Amino acid sequence: MSVSRVPRPGRVLMINKFLYARGGAEVYMYRLAEALEERGTEIRYFGMRHPQNLPSETDRFYVSQVDFENPVTLRDRVRAAGRAIYSLEARSHLADLLDAEAPFDVAHLHNTYHQLSPSFLSSLRAAGVPVVMTVHDYKLVCPVYTLTSNGEMCERCVGGHFTNAVLRRCNRGSLSGSALVAGETWLHRRLHLWERGIDMFVTPSSYLRDRLVAGGYPPERVVALPNFVDVDEFTAADAPGEHFLYVGRLSHEKGVETLIEAAAGTDARITIAGDGRERPRLEALAASSGAQVEFTGHVGPDRVRELTATARAVVVPSRWPENCPLVVLEAMASGRPVIASRVGGIPELARDGREGLLVAPGDAGALRAAIDRLNGDAELAMTMGRAGRARAESRFAPQSHLDTIESIYDRARTRIPEAS
Repeated sequence: MSVSRVPRPGRVLMINKFLYARGGAEVYMYRLAEALEERGTEIRYFGMRHPQNLPSETDRFYVSQVDFENPVTLRDRVRAAGRAIYSLEARSHLADLLDAEAPFDVAHLHNTYHQLSPSFLSSLRAAGVPVVMTVHDYKLVCPVYTLTSNGEMCERCVGGHFTNAVLRRCNRGSLSGSALVAGETWLHRRLHLWERGIDMFVTPSSYLRDRLVAGGYPPERVVALPNFVDVDEFTAADAPGEHFLYVGRLSHEKGVETLIEAAAGTDARITIAGDGRERPRLEALAASSGAQVEFTGHVGPDRVRELTATARAVVVPSRWPENCPLVVLEAMASGRPVIASRVGGIPELARDGREGLLVAPGDAGALRAAIDRLNGDAELAMTMGRAGRARAESRFAPQSHLDTIESIYDRARTRIPEAS
């Protein structure tokens, strides 16, 4: 349907469960907020209290902190479960914020599952605030977020058959934990809380958009828009690097084990920047394999840029369908080629043979061949790096991203009938 043009929003409420730079979703949210503010938009925030939260004028309205990873008592577990399903606190606190801070032109949701639940959507609707949601993962169609089951890619639940998550114990092998997340997802879908509460969905890849549509979300309200990167903030490489860099969490789905296996028997030096529960096992694997691997632990953004500047290539060996990893965009902006798994939205960012080399996930042999190829051909690495820099500048520029986001805000403000 055609819609008339309405004025750009002057005030946007960003909603996310974590309000510090915890992961890719939060990094994107804060970068977007900063870019919108440069255009004159006023930003406010709503989420969960946490010691690491960034300062905010609305933090008095945040909901209490809850730990889903390490509940101590049975009461903690019951409280966490109830909050994941429907948080009365989130609904009430957001209603208070809206009363005190109104009006808002748009609310922009990011990751809100569990800690906030979809309960607060009714407060936004009651206040007449249009809602846009950037969908950063697969939670709306997969109870465990990742489209994986027991370490392997899986789409059994996409069509709404969430009992598969219980039968396969997808939540860390736990029957009760799997039943909880499957039941939560089923109930929210059964009540159409997300569909009725959100006017427009934004997915950072066409791959994710297709999964939402296959899962029953209205295609006319799901827009694919990749994340952005400002190449002016990165220095393009002017010489081939000397090591292969992995940046990210150390967990099974990230495929770091495959990278270490691929490095064994080569003279390539591997730098692994990140931390996680898998680190001791991965360090032991690297030591026993003879691979030249350095584990730096978690490092900050400045150090990541330094490591990227001296890398021959950035490696993303994921075993799950990554959506739109910022590490790929930042590698391209830095003029470094990408060696990555051919999964999820990655092929929409770096193209095989042009900005990098793509291989089958979990295939250590193919990954080794890609590493050997760039390790032995510095000119090819530089050519791919320059192509990546050019693509980042033309395809993933901040200005075009912001223009599209603002047009999506416009569409949300027209009150699409299906969302009412």
